[in-house]
Amino acid sequence: MKNTNTTALKFTGIIMIVFAIVYAIVGTLALIGTVNGALPGHESQETLVVVLAYAVALFALICGVACVKGNTGSAKICGAIFAVVGLISLIYLQVVQSAFSIADCLAVCFGVSIFYISSKIEKGE
Repeated sequence: MKNTNTTALKFTGIIMIVFAIVYAIVGTLALIGTVNGALPGHESQETLVVVLAYAVALFALICGVACVKGNTGSAKICGAIFAVVGLISLIYLQVVQSAFSIADCLAVCFGVSIFYISSKIEKGE
């Protein structure tokens, strides 16, 4: 079962790296006004929304690399941080702009799944 969990962690890591790149590109395009309506809060260039979005993208990249390398300890910590930052971004956007960001929702889901898979690998299950 450990081999299956390791494969799942590496696959999730690859998805995280792609997610980070796409999220950063779409965020940048929304920030400069090329894409409209993709990420709430970017068009108005609200500072905290943009900072949280790039923090999510950065943590996704770091976490993805840790997952692909198979470093379960780092992946577990990064997954937890990634989920918390995504949740903060999701809640902040909901409270301030009454908007829902599917990208932040996916970030929370990915972070929780990485934390769970890494925990299973560390326990030897």
